[in-house]
Amino acid sequence: PGFITMYMSRETVRKAIVQKFNEEKGWNCKNISDLKEDLRDERNESPKGRVIIRKEANEIINSLKIIDPAVGSGHFLVSVLNEIVCIKSELKILVDKNFEALEYTAEVINDELVIFDDEGDVFEYNINNKKGRLVQKTIFHEKQTIIENCLFGVDININSVKICRLRLWIELLKNA
Repeated sequence: PGFITMYMSRETVRKAIVQKFNEEKGWNCKNISDLKEDLRDERNESPKGRVIIRKEANEIINSLKIIDPAVGSGHFLVSVLNEIVCIKSELKILVDKNFEALEYTAEVINDELVIFDDEGDVFEYNINNKKGRLVQKTIFHEKQTIIENCLFGVDININSVKICRLRLWIELLKNA
């Protein structure tokens, strides 16, 4: 069941993001690779131009509304959350509070978000590392924004909704 949920969230989110960019920008992208190319082509070489593109691209993704009409424990929404962060990383728009792109990459492995440093090593948080704190803050902020603005779940069982909320809260706290 976990693999199926991960696959469904991956495919659903990727298609939704491509469709959203096509609608907003008038592009004709077929997949994330096309979208990556169009974002690269539009990127201005000036630092200010790159910030504008990152900000606009984040706003487009953060305007998505994804609902799970039978949320259960929230597994699908957690998978979607991690996939959106991963896609932002892939598109080079996973940014800090100043809209500077992180030099780290995010991947979903075994349905978990894993962050890698620029040398390909798994990121490990160290409170004494300024760059590490920046990565933690960025991932926390991204997840918080996505949870608050993009993800919605309903269920006939109120306890399922409570479990989903808790699960999303725990997912957020992984990066606190």
